[in-house]
Amino acid sequence: MNSIQQLLDWESAEQALVEALKQAPEKESLRTLLANEALVLVRNWYGRLMLLLPCTRDELERSACRQMVGDLARSVGPLALSPWAFCRDELFDSSSYWSDPSLLPLHEEKSDGKTFTLLLLERQDKEQDWLIPAQDASTTSTERKRCVFFSVKGGVGRSSALTMLAIRLAQQGKRVLVVDGDFESPGVSSSLLPIGDGQPAYGVVDWLTAEALGADPLSLKRMALEDVVAPSPLNARLSLAGEVLVAPSYGNRTQTYVSKLARIYRQSQDGQAYAFRLNDFLLAVEDQHKIDVTLFDCRAGIDDTAAVALTQLHADISFLFAVNTSQTWDSYRLLFKHLCRNPALFTPTNKIADDDEPWELRRSFRLVSALTPQEAGSHVGYFEKLQQNAYDTFTEIYDEDSGDDPDAYAPAPGDVDAPHAALRVQWVDALRAFNPLKDPSQLTDPINQAAFVDFIDRATTLLEVTNGN
Repeated sequence: MNSIQQLLDWESAEQALVEALKQAPEKESLRTLLANEALVLVRNWYGRLMLLLPCTRDELERSACRQMVGDLARSVGPLALSPWAFCRDELFDSSSYWSDPSLLPLHEEKSDGKTFTLLLLERQDKEQDWLIPAQDASTTSTERKRCVFFSVKGGVGRSSALTMLAIRLAQQGKRVLVVDGDFESPGVSSSLLPIGDGQPAYGVVDWLTAEALGADPLSLKRMALEDVVAPSPLNARLSLAGEVLVAPSYGNRTQTYVSKLARIYRQSQDGQAYAFRLNDFLLAVEDQHKIDVTLFDCRAGIDDTAAVALTQLHADISFLFAVNTSQTWDSYRLLFKHLCRNPALFTPTNKIADDDEPWELRRSFRLVSALTPQEAGSHVGYFEKLQQNAYDTFTEIYDEDSGDDPDAYAPAPGDVDAPHAALRVQWVDALRAFNPLKDPSQLTDPINQAAFVDFIDRATTLLEVTNGN
């Protein structure tokens, strides 16, 4: 392996370290030294590796595995930092390393009542939240629904589908909150709110900034009620039985938006992570405005906000939009492989009430076939091929169907309730100029409605908000 490969093949380095630990003659001495606590492999901001031991330096120097620990650096090659190994008493706030929620399991062995564990801690500025499991849903409500809209590629009609669903739910008498979570490229709110006086004073980014700066809870509640949400003019124009409310990324009084955006992903002054603060925003707005359904629009691609929205907001449904191209499936496959690095992501978390179904990330996913062409000419068989590619891709996050584990989640290719079973949005040319604020008739046009009928009917059923519920 050449030097460039050694610097770039990170999984190979992790596997080499695991093999070196498994084969080390002094492994039993190391197991005794660890006393059932884990070794932690830290990958720093640049990608280099160091090993943390839950013992003191003196304990390590007196043990029979002292030399072996140092020799382990050779297994990871030039990725090893120098010095390579650090003990608990050499670290500032050492407990934080072993309690970090983003720790990933790399290896575990059990023998004679002793456990030998190696964990990986990634130090990174972005995309950390993809591998952090959701907490128990103690701060979410079972009385309302949350729905996330996500795609790995842009330009697939995701925001249009969200708008159509919001209108349908409001027609059914629901109070619907639309959150523009595409902070780097705000979009969906412009389909529902006019720029300027039609916007609220502030947006989601302003609220997150105020909380991070230590604004008192009462002021934040008042802000959620009065300053970050505005009703869509479409409520009156379409005589909706319910109401569509919009929380845009920014408002008509927002200043230095980009500077605020660059800071919202950091922990707040009191140590609150971005995921908790984003959930705090949703809870505040949902409570203050008596929301029935929240529709959260994410930025396309593997983005920080998308990570939080999909993995930690306990969305009832996360719609994953796709077109049948190799670029789409390759991107989803990369994401799914990454999610599989932490098996805890696929462990059900408890809901508020004991009789509620546990929430699990992969079971919340539902594929949407976007821009689906009519089955004619060269497009005959398009949807069938998309479904096959979808199943092949989603098997990355399914369990192996060995038949021995009754709790294994391994849906069959034809399972219509599985995450890979696509809801369909048909392509129509009229959607090229989709602007319901300018032309509300687009929302009631029979051709446009026909394009979304499968998606909307099945989405409302999945959300259990059909008429009569």
